[in-house]
Amino acid sequence: MVTQHMSFIATVNGLYSAGGAVGCLLFMWLAELFGRLRTIQLGALVAILGGALQGSAANINMFYAGRLIAGMAIGMLVSCTPLYLSELSAPASRGRQVGVQATFLVLGYFMASWVGYGCYFATPVNPSFAWRFPVCFQTLPPLLLLLGSPWAEEAWTILQRIHAHSHFAKEEFHQMTQQVKLEEERTRELGTTVLKSVFTKASYRKRMIMGGILVVNNYAVLLYQGLRQTGSTPLLLSAVWITTAALIYNPLGAWLHGKVNSRRGMYLTSNCGQVITLSILTAFTAQDAGTSNKVRNGFAVFMIFLYLAFQGTFCDTTMYLYVSETFPYEMRTIGIGFSLFGQFAGTLIIVQSAPIAFAATARFKLEEIGEKFGDEVAVKITDAAGANEESRKELYEKLEHHEVLQRSEKGAVGS
Repeated sequence: MVTQHMSFIATVNGLYSAGGAVGCLLFMWLAELFGRLRTIQLGALVAILGGALQGSAANINMFYAGRLIAGMAIGMLVSCTPLYLSELSAPASRGRQVGVQATFLVLGYFMASWVGYGCYFATPVNPSFAWRFPVCFQTLPPLLLLLGSPWAEEAWTILQRIHAHSHFAKEEFHQMTQQVKLEEERTRELGTTVLKSVFTKASYRKRMIMGGILVVNNYAVLLYQGLRQTGSTPLLLSAVWITTAALIYNPLGAWLHGKVNSRRGMYLTSNCGQVITLSILTAFTAQDAGTSNKVRNGFAVFMIFLYLAFQGTFCDTTMYLYVSETFPYEMRTIGIGFSLFGQFAGTLIIVQSAPIAFAATARFKLEEIGEKFGDEVAVKITDAAGANEESRKELYEKLEHHEVLQRSEKGAVGS
């Protein structure tokens, strides 16, 4: 019975991770075909479908199908959302704004943990409600995302708001359009596709190698049980554990990205702290798990919490931010999709079986980061005043014509 129970948990987690990996691959194609916003909206719809299938499951296979579909949705969303945010953020605030995405992800775990803890006490009264309500609850966040998505705006409108309709907004928009043209021209000159150039162009290969693997802690409750925590205590510890990340560590990490001008430093701090805490935890677990040594088991629980301090503050907010910054426009979806595919594929292996070469990217424009990897940059904001004057003039005329049309449309609607 225990083996069957463990097999069920492994399958549920494995299907979710497998779906996430597939979702990352789908994102690479969908974001180019339909755009960032439409991909986010589609991901939200798929997430609602996956949650509904799980909550209404009439048998285990239906639940498994819902789990796989929900995983596909999260793969699409965690890939596309940081990309969308990074492309719309100003360089000085990009770290903080993209870091907030990781904070909201953890807030989802936070809500799920406390809902699960509360529903645990409903088990003797209504066992069906105790498990159906938590999985149905997961449809609420994507529903809110879908309902709020029509208010999202285009890049030019957002640039005007960021720079208060200043001349600099036009300079930045000019830089973006020129960089896209340059990358398209270079790809045509190579006589290959973007996907092939990922493996043939040295600067692109370097970026792809840097895409890392995140291991999600799916078995926290079982780990606490192994440390002699019983009844509702493992669920409570898991809920408190993720609460510290949602309310302290991840918001702190997002704030630090606005203050600390080093993604590399954040990663190094995270890696060192995680290696030390996990090594100590492994030693205590191997020696004392299942025993009645309360002191050593308590210290092992403390290591789990200390591990999260490093992971949540320095890693969780950084990984989504860094992969969304390092790739040039033409391969940004492929790069992010590949990196987060590695996250889900690595997690799949872990749950089923139960650097340092970073370039500085903080406070650089996305269009200028490519220079760090040896790519050509079409326009730098610093020298924009004297670069490509003819194309700038043409762009300004188009933008002014666009503004006139917008004013005319608003006047027509008002009348």
